[in-house]
Amino acid sequence: MADPRDRTPPPPPAAAGQDLQKMSERLREVITSLRSEQQRLASEATTPVPGRGAPSDPGEHERRRLTSELALAHEAIAHANAERDRLRARVEELEAEQRRLSDDYVAAQERTTELAQLFVALERLHGGRSRADVVAAVQEIVINVVGSEELALFERRGDSLDLLKAFGVDPGPIHTVAVGEGIIGRAASSGATWIAGRDPAPEPCDPELSACIPLRAGDATVGALAIWRLLGHKPILDEQDHAVFDLLSTHAGLALALRA
Repeated sequence: MADPRDRTPPPPPAAAGQDLQKMSERLREVITSLRSEQQRLASEATTPVPGRGAPSDPGEHERRRLTSELALAHEAIAHANAERDRLRARVEELEAEQRRLSDDYVAAQERTTELAQLFVALERLHGGRSRADVVAAVQEIVINVVGSEELALFERRGDSLDLLKAFGVDPGPIHTVAVGEGIIGRAASSGATWIAGRDPAPEPCDPELSACIPLRAGDATVGALAIWRLLGHKPILDEQDHAVFDLLSTHAGLALALRA
């Protein structure tokens, strides 16, 4: 299978514009020539000729013929201008479509990179030999895929959540969290992921908390993952992040339970 990153967007159409320019130049030359000939014949028609009291009939006929041809040339130019405008509009449409496809191509490349990173991290989740390997894999996914360097991983022990790993946050206030207390405790109690801006927050609430994901092993909640502030390039959590949270909820929880 070819690597999508090796594809390059097609070049913008340019031949149509060049053909229109050549057509316009040729029509201008024809009009200039017809006007010069018309002026010459008109001058000859008004110049007295010895033995004649009026312009010759052939000259008048030729002048009328050229006038008719000039009118036809004007009509052809109007038609060519209309066709040129139509082609220009079509070229603009094609260029806009090319820009859209290029943006989609870049977005697809970025998403492919993220999915590759996620695949590698999930392999680490299930391939790690120790709980430390699982914790490191979760941290890697949150940093590289979700886009946050502030997270905490908890393990459930009875009615409390004990801190396994804190990265980028002060571990003191969150060393132990009661199940059902605050956003983190409620996520572990309900088994439902909480996302800032999407779900209502209890009072009081940490305003910098972005998401809390329950970690499950089958039907049991075995822990929780809390994520605080996102990195500067990541303003919000989108649908792709929600899918990542679902994967973490299932795979990280199972990996931790198997290495208990």
